[in-house]
Amino acid sequence: MKVLVTGAAGFLGGHLADMLVERGYEVRALVRPVEDASYLRTLRGVEVVVGDMTDSASLKQAVQGVQHVYNVAAKTGPWGVEDVYRAVNVQGLSDLIHAALDAGVQRIVHASSITVYGHHLQGIVTEAHPYHAEDNPYSRSKIAGEKLIADLVRDVAAPVVIVRPAWIYGPRDNASFARFVSLVEARKGFLIGSGNNIVPLVYVRDVAQGLIKAGETGDEVHGRAYTIANDQRVTQAEYLNAIADALHVPHIALKVPFSALYMAGRSAELLWQALGRRKAAPPPVTTYGVTLLGRDQQFSIDRARRELGYAPEFDVKRGVAEGVRWYLDMKQASSVGAPERQVAQVKQ
Repeated sequence: MKVLVTGAAGFLGGHLADMLVERGYEVRALVRPVEDASYLRTLRGVEVVVGDMTDSASLKQAVQGVQHVYNVAAKTGPWGVEDVYRAVNVQGLSDLIHAALDAGVQRIVHASSITVYGHHLQGIVTEAHPYHAEDNPYSRSKIAGEKLIADLVRDVAAPVVIVRPAWIYGPRDNASFARFVSLVEARKGFLIGSGNNIVPLVYVRDVAQGLIKAGETGDEVHGRAYTIANDQRVTQAEYLNAIADALHVPHIALKVPFSALYMAGRSAELLWQALGRRKAAPPPVTTYGVTLLGRDQQFSIDRARRELGYAPEFDVKRGVAEGVRWYLDMKQASSVGAPERQVAQVKQ
């Protein structure tokens, strides 16, 4: 079977391409012109095509001759211009689904996010939890994308399945995981509050597994949404100290009050807005980041287990060990200035 993966040059998209190839799929990888597709080109059975979620013509070409589409492309992060998020996460999604329908695609698996539930949560959250938009364009655009899908499923029977990954971590995650490892390694890590809150972690290959199972299950899953997380119930302190253990450095002792850090994030966001810095880099601390790490967030994966056969394979100790090994190898390769070793490490 031939499938299309959008966002294939990204963190999750690359791992998804790996696992699809491992399962014998032919993969067409859609990458933006500015992205490095060198790793994807090393994979047998992967066809790299250039396009963009904001270029409808490229999407129409990309879906030709494929049976399934895995939409992993997204504008992420809590800071930026609203129209940019909507162009990718809403209008681009709409263009992709319509192009796929016209091309006769049998299944579209859309990667959404737990951000659609909001971040100030109580108890164990299921897929029945109502949408709650946080005050950032990423949250609003992901909810808008899901509402668009619901309309298309209802109106034209679009064969779309929604997967809502939790907080993804693992090898090749330079945006989040590598930063945490760097902080812990430098003895600059700290806990937000007591550190006893549950963090919504999921290892990257477990998310890829969930996406693939959403593509392989029968038509009864069309229009359904599935949270993909690890229900191991890992605390913030356990997560960060697992990184410390993998690095063989002391556990984190410093604690910063949640309320103080949250207010600092909100103040920084308001200041950035007042300065007209929506197009600039985000503030050094954001309410999104503080709540993600510092608030209790627990999710049920019962529906995904029952209907997709999803079962997380990586507990936090194993997942963190794999991620830290990648980080240290990448750091060593960079320090000796050996590009060929960097390419070898990214394949792990």
